[in-house]
Amino acid sequence: MTPGASSGSPHLFLSCGEASGERYGVALARALQALEPDIRLSGLGGQALADAGVALVARSDEIAVMGFGDVARALPRILRIRRRVRHAVAADDLDGVVPVDFPGFNLDIAARAKKSGRPVYFVVAPQLWAWGSWRLGQLRRSVDRLGTLLPFEAAFFSERGITCDALGHPLIEDYSELAAAAKRVQLDHSCSAQSEPLRIGLLPGSRRQEVTALVPVLAAAAEALCRTRPERNFQWIVSSAPGVDSAWLTELKQRLGAEITTEPMPQLLPRLDLALVCSGTASLEATLAGVPHSLVYRTSALNYALGRTLVGVDRVGLANLILDRDVVREFLQGAARAQPLADDLDCWIRDRARRQRYGEHVRILHARLGSTGFWERTAASILALIRKDAPSV
Repeated sequence: MTPGASSGSPHLFLSCGEASGERYGVALARALQALEPDIRLSGLGGQALADAGVALVARSDEIAVMGFGDVARALPRILRIRRRVRHAVAADDLDGVVPVDFPGFNLDIAARAKKSGRPVYFVVAPQLWAWGSWRLGQLRRSVDRLGTLLPFEAAFFSERGITCDALGHPLIEDYSELAAAAKRVQLDHSCSAQSEPLRIGLLPGSRRQEVTALVPVLAAAAEALCRTRPERNFQWIVSSAPGVDSAWLTELKQRLGAEITTEPMPQLLPRLDLALVCSGTASLEATLAGVPHSLVYRTSALNYALGRTLVGVDRVGLANLILDRDVVREFLQGAARAQPLADDLDCWIRDRARRQRYGEHVRILHARLGSTGFWERTAASILALIRKDAPSV
């Protein structure tokens, strides 16, 4: 029996970093509670995780920073939070630790938990196939099981001595309606009616650095498209992710008269005809939802230069990586300029054959990412690990 394990209800620690990890943490907490109604959950996260019944040891918004400069400035606070969480994952009454994504922080937490004799189930495999391969040894030593999401990940990690569960992808839970996605791709309802506005989403991300770097680019691209297509009526809709300060988006509202929304992505994306999307999970969601879009990313010159020396893949879009083809075009750093982005949006409007090819890519992507029931499978696998049962996946 593991340290802390008893005949009573289990106690698990969920460690969630940024907004996307917390979203997953909330779904996992609910799935664990459904399978084990008396389970005790503590963790690192935000208000949504607390509202899901998790007793917070520390708040994730205090450590959710990006970029070498921002991390350096926040380092004293991050170290203080890390000490607090390290202490929590070594508690005597703890039965298991579940880090969710956020590997820069969570791999250290996993190592501490493992050293204390707690079983560790890491959900959302770190993207070490793209960068950070030097962490493979740390991952192998620090986790008992690794839950993988992308189709090629299980083979990659298994070949390197890490025990994996190929869980499928949790986004399928939110975007399971393939027929609706296929219809959205076509744009026919909007492209054929000049009077009907085309609803274009501007999705600048969730971290301060990426949002503030992209907002001027997105505004200029929208204005360029309006000049290219003066006869068209465009409605601009801006996604304000959890943790985004509304002041960061003021320029989009002032220059475009844009609607600012805090809607969750599964509610927002079905409203959109097209989008400009910051690189990350949002681009994969847009593809699953069938929204034609351009992927855009910009950061400081220093961060980009350092990042490119570490990244070992040619593409950054998850849909492009999964299907090993250019499902959507990527406009990174110096290529993230107003006119090329406007031209790509205009191409989506004009080129029906391109939209049809995209629709086929959407169908293949749905098939590759597995079936619904992701969180039930994950919760069952975690509970099997702490009880030392046979793996359930």
